[in-house]
Amino acid sequence: MSVQFVPLEPRSETTALRERVARLRSAMEWASEAIPAAVRDDVFATVDRCEERLELGIDHTVVALAGGTGSGKSTLFNAILGREFAVSGVARPTTSKVSAAVWGTDASALLNWLGIDEQRRFTRELDPLDDEAETAMGGMVLLDLPDHDSVNPDNRETVDRIVPMADLLLWVVDPQKYADNALHSAYLEAASQQQRPSLVVLNHVDRLATEDAWAVARDLQRLLAVDGMNQVPVMPISAKTGQGLDILRAELAGAVAAKTVAAEAVRADLVYAGRLLSGALARGAEPKLPDVSELVEALARAAGVDARADAVAARAKGSAGDVHTALRMSVATAERERMDWVDAATEGLPPTWRRVVAEATAGGESLAADIEEALAQAPWPQVERPTGIKALFAKAGLSSKARKRTLEVGRNAVLAVVAPEIVEPTETIHQAYRAMDELTRLDASEPEASGTDSASRTR
Repeated sequence: MSVQFVPLEPRSETTALRERVARLRSAMEWASEAIPAAVRDDVFATVDRCEERLELGIDHTVVALAGGTGSGKSTLFNAILGREFAVSGVARPTTSKVSAAVWGTDASALLNWLGIDEQRRFTRELDPLDDEAETAMGGMVLLDLPDHDSVNPDNRETVDRIVPMADLLLWVVDPQKYADNALHSAYLEAASQQQRPSLVVLNHVDRLATEDAWAVARDLQRLLAVDGMNQVPVMPISAKTGQGLDILRAELAGAVAAKTVAAEAVRADLVYAGRLLSGALARGAEPKLPDVSELVEALARAAGVDARADAVAARAKGSAGDVHTALRMSVATAERERMDWVDAATEGLPPTWRRVVAEATAGGESLAADIEEALAQAPWPQVERPTGIKALFAKAGLSSKARKRTLEVGRNAVLAVVAPEIVEPTETIHQAYRAMDELTRLDASEPEASGTDSASRTR
């Protein structure tokens, strides 16, 4: 079994991801109150991290070596680098600092974002004399994390901060502690649930007989399957003797060359965010905008527009009725019509979405006042009462046109208020709902951009 990294068009993938992240942020800002607080905070943190990572570009691939005390992470870090840089041995558990090695191009902005101290950064300059295996690592940022199970609580805090920021997680385990529950329950299961790009290496196999090493590897593979990491193979290695190191370096080179692992990590973050959001959505529900014309007509009628239209029609026939009476909108009626609209707009959605739409739309008092003002300033048609011979020949057609024109003016005035205060906020909340719902159906196994190959991932 092998880990494959398949090239993908970086620009099309990252552009699509940026757009999706932007939609998610907009959706969360508009409808955050519909989401449970704990989920809301987690999703906003994910959005921030995704935006920041994409802003830094995908020219570099951040690979984090993670594992427990005695797993040999630092020794493996130095073996991959080809020189001593990370502190290994007994001194390692006493520090919560992260060491970083960069192959080739400058990655200062990325290292600053990761919070790597200046004195713990090493740049592996590449030149024409390097062999192909070394130049293939160009663009890799390798991190040596503290032990997640160290006696120093700062170490765990550092690991928990860096792991979500890494593009590719390289889990390092050893034959003695490969079944450690702290690693599996706190990290590997979470990595599986979040579909984080991952590799797993079984270090220190030089301490075992070949048969025993493969037995441990098989058992570790079984435990990974329990964690949900069915497609992640175990790679037996020895950082001390170099056994299996060439295979590991080749896998890392493949990930770096594809230049899409960063995008794949962002995508995995979005998939996980979608799973978090799914509890606040209704499966299969599709928010629909109620009939705007019905709302406008109901509000116009309640404000007296229809009565004025009837009076204008009668005046056009010669009646002496008053057509200039001020139009009034009842607050209670405006509120009732608004809430009927909210109920229809959130039919089938969880109750929290009804509250969000209700809060986003104008309240009855404001709605009534704005409708009255709009009607007062409306360009009502002037209809003179026919007298004398004109009254004798006044026809129903003239009366009908006057009524129709009055209704049109009044309803347009009401629509001018309803559109920005009721309809547009509702549409925005619906868009937010759809953006979140779309995220719940996002599949980490499919690339963002159509017409491209699958993004780099472990399988």
